Amino acid sequence: MSNETSPTDMSDSEAVRGNGVRDTVLVTGSTAIDQTGYYDGSFETYQSQYRINALNMSFQLGRLQTSFGGCAPNIAYGLTRLGVPVIPLSSAGRNFRDRYQAHLESAGISTDYIAIDESVENCASCMMVNDNHGNQIIAFYPGPGAELRSLPSQIPAINRVGLAILGPEEPDLTLRQARDLAPLDIPIMFDPGQVVTAFEAAHITEMLEIADVLIVNDYERSVMCANTGLQPADIESLVTEVVVTHGGKGVEVISRGQRTRVAAVPDVKIVDVTGSGDAFRAGYAYGVLKGLGARQRAEIGCILAALNLGGPHTQTYDANLDQVLNIQRQVYGD
Repeated sequence: MSNETSPTDMSDSEAVRGNGVRDTVLVTGSTAIDQTGYYDGSFETYQSQYRINALNMSFQLGRLQTSFGGCAPNIAYGLTRLGVPVIPLSSAGRNFRDRYQAHLESAGISTDYIAIDESVENCASCMMVNDNHGNQIIAFYPGPGAELRSLPSQIPAINRVGLAILGPEEPDLTLRQARDLAPLDIPIMFDPGQVVTAFEAAHITEMLEIADVLIVNDYERSVMCANTGLQPADIESLVTEVVVTHGGKGVEVISRGQRTRVAAVPDVKIVDVTGSGDAFRAGYAYGVLKGLGARQRAEIGCILAALNLGGPHTQTYDANLDQVLNIQRQVYGD
């Protein structure tokens, strides 16, 4: 078994963040109203049976659903379930008012800094087709720009923020937010997600030098390496902590040169994979905020991801901190 960082290895500033002095998480990213279709089969089987010409494909869907999504509200939802105050910093179109705003507020999530662009009809939208093996084909509409948004330093409650999660957005915006946060001594978790291909090599390097934690899946890390010429070891030398998720194979945390591997929660019946990565990030961010060790952070992240996988949509799983810690004891024996 590889080494791991224990709670006693955390720095003094991290210990302060764990005692409630800075008890809030700021999370940026899109606010989306997603469309998800379900293909009653396997993409791999489809590919073997039918010739795919220049990615021209036609699927008959078993069902279609609309759900509330976007990385910022998805992560905020998970953190709120664990009792952490969250400030989503995002943009939305006019249709955010239809039902989404009331949904977030009923879940205890502030919408004060989700800027509504009156000139844009629709929020960001992620259009997904899922097969019955947990695979996805995704198309993403980014929605309104960030012109109306406040910078993090302009938020009155910024002195209560103990962690900032910079979710997938346009590189220029992410860099602007990171540069704004850097003088405030607020730890940054960088999550490039599905827009990782848009980052130039110099931008990636700068973000890694500013951020405290990089969180990606295995594919996103490979894209980052291809676009920058960096090797995984180079990335690990530029940022204090790298978190790489591997889906059902679990997660790997490289922190200060130490590697920790945590298995995914076993025997989860997958209902909907959408948003499971965001749920993991919420659980992991909880552990960072509270000064937990790498293994505990990853375990809580895996548990929230499993809860999300076991239900429909992205913001419907019902859990609280006591329930999550109980599952942690049952699954991981902590």
